[in-house]
Amino acid sequence: MINLSSQFSQGQSIFFVCTEIKKALGLEDVLPDFHIVTAKFDPIIKHFRKNGVKIFCLEEHSKLPEHIFNSGKILEHEKVLSYIRKNSIKQIPAIAFFKPSLKTDFLIGQYQFKKIGNSADLNEQFENKIKFAELLNRDFSEYIIPFKIGTLKNLDFSDLAKDLSLPFVVQFGHGWAGKTTFFISNENSFIKLKSKFPSTLVKCSRQIAGFTVLNNCTVFQKSVLVSPPALQINGIKKLASSSQVTCGRQWPANLLDEKMKFAIKTVSRRVGRLMQGLHYKGFFGLDFIVSRSSGQFFISEINARLTASSPFYTRLERGVGIVPLLAYHYAAFLDIELPKPGSSELPIYGSQLIIRNKETAAKIKLKKTGVYEMIGQNIVFQKEDYKIESVKDDQFIFYRRNSEAEDSEIVCLETKKPVLQSPHELAPWTNNIIS
Repeated sequence: MINLSSQFSQGQSIFFVCTEIKKALGLEDVLPDFHIVTAKFDPIIKHFRKNGVKIFCLEEHSKLPEHIFNSGKILEHEKVLSYIRKNSIKQIPAIAFFKPSLKTDFLIGQYQFKKIGNSADLNEQFENKIKFAELLNRDFSEYIIPFKIGTLKNLDFSDLAKDLSLPFVVQFGHGWAGKTTFFISNENSFIKLKSKFPSTLVKCSRQIAGFTVLNNCTVFQKSVLVSPPALQINGIKKLASSSQVTCGRQWPANLLDEKMKFAIKTVSRRVGRLMQGLHYKGFFGLDFIVSRSSGQFFISEINARLTASSPFYTRLERGVGIVPLLAYHYAAFLDIELPKPGSSELPIYGSQLIIRNKETAAKIKLKKTGVYEMIGQNIVFQKEDYKIESVKDDQFIFYRRNSEAEDSEIVCLETKKPVLQSPHELAPWTNNIIS
């Protein structure tokens, strides 16, 4: 991998503003003047500080406001502003963030900071599931699941069942980790949903029996850079309350043949060029549903921003010497030249398993964050570290956090080997750990 420190050594201070430190990771120890500004305290902050990472944690300096839920809320805090200005005296600070918001846009403009990320308005054009479906329907109709859009109170169950067949899927415009996706198998369940959200605009689509794959992409200058696909982890009851909640990802997606991988990459580039034509640049991710019966794949949704997998995937890229997509994301907004990647692709191996089920998480006896190794039937702590690229094949990183919110991340396992043996079934070694 090229020396990113020298490429970014233009005296530019970057401040990644986020609610939780994990969203800002990936290049924190490479970029020369990179700061993480996070709201909530996390025990791993101490580990990264020991390794020279610059971190400002608001919770260590002030009682957090009741609702800290986006970068804008953090950025307006006087102590955060003081830290940013104190550490960027000689140049205009650049603000990076995980997800765009109108408040973040307004404050960055008001303070006359540089922005590393797209506007909330541009993000909305793509990330809103309803708007994205309508946008793609013009040029990607062969990759779109048949759908209908309408306000719930105005939609008729019989018409939907006739046109889409049962069961069908109802999705709100926005959601997180599958929380606003509903599977309708009978009229009673549809009536209940209508009575609860009568005025909500939704997308109703045919349900495809299959599995989900995802990739990460970056629009950089005139290029659309695309990662190999990963298998999305969901549909496992012991991991989350709902089968639709995303609980990690696994590279590579071995269930796909080379022809389908190439097709997914081609479609991803086409989507990226569509976004580029609307002035989008930087990181985005795509989800695809692969039909078990036909083998056909469909575009499911887009994350028009950094993705939940971007920090982890960046470390996997670094482990094989690839210039990370995340580096191209920063470079796209800072007008920094980076060499375009070659045509050859190195294989990426790695799995990230997230446990959101409190009962399952409580059964796991491991407590300390760090690297563990499987030695026979025993799990032995090796060291305090959080770098997946340096983990050996029989090792994994374990991470636990305190969270009371439903289906939030409680435990995370990161490893270079598969955690699944099929799309919705854990590998035996993974099952042993969480049982």
